[in-house]
Amino acid sequence: MPLDESGGHTVNDASTPIRVLVADDHPAVRSGLVALLDSAADITVIAEAADGETAVTAAREHRPDVVLTDVRMPGATGIEITPRLRETGANVLVISGFDLDDYVLGALAAGADGYLVKSEDPQRILAAVRDVHRGDAVLSAAATRAVVGALRDRGAGTGAAREQQTTSGPEGRGRAAVRDAPGRHRPHGAEYESDRNGAEVESAERTETSAFGGGGRSIAAAQEPAPSFTPREEDVLALVAQGLSNQQIASHLFIEITTVKSHLSHALMKLQLDSRVQAALWWQQHRP
Repeated sequence: MPLDESGGHTVNDASTPIRVLVADDHPAVRSGLVALLDSAADITVIAEAADGETAVTAAREHRPDVVLTDVRMPGATGIEITPRLRETGANVLVISGFDLDDYVLGALAAGADGYLVKSEDPQRILAAVRDVHRGDAVLSAAATRAVVGALRDRGAGTGAAREQQTTSGPEGRGRAAVRDAPGRHRPHGAEYESDRNGAEVESAERTETSAFGGGGRSIAAAQEPAPSFTPREEDVLALVAQGLSNQQIASHLFIEITTVKSHLSHALMKLQLDSRVQAALWWQQHRP
């Protein structure tokens, strides 16, 4: 399957359905998703998987356009396999019965192109597959709230860090000690310690932490000073951060959609990021 300028598959014409791999460990849910997707004339399911490793193997064999994967599966989770799925050239749409912040942020940090909850309207799921295939980002309302909340929390955290730096004297250290005393602060994610799948939540937290403050191909990968963008790349990134699709950006800037994809691809390379969602998060964090 040929690739477009942004690294994803080219948009299929009407005679070539979008090829989808469905990964979910619950047979009834998986069958329902397969039936829904196959009901659309422009979408076809070419493989199924009941666990993470099988999904990666199937993606490497069948080279789907889109992988629709659950978060919580036996073995490797949907978050953990997302980078490997993207290496096959597929766009990744994570769908879950949960809208916990850690799952959302973990999936996006891993490079997922979208995150939906299974309670979405069936037509919304079909539209999301089409949007992700076109290279657009897809987030459910719950996922959007999680992202906005995380950015807000990190902004508050930056302010708190500055305050602590200005109270480095004896009195300041005392006030900091009070803030950090046992019982004064609940570690992020502590509310999920009793979750029976706590290991998966912990994995999501580690991925999220890497995305917002770690190294590698993550949202924080573009170190200061920020990469040097062309004016057009700046325009495209700003509109991506506003949630506009490639087609909307093309109309707004009066350029071809292929040109939008080219600018976005170049910007992602400079940022060392994998998806437009990550680029949008980076822009919101680094551009006032």
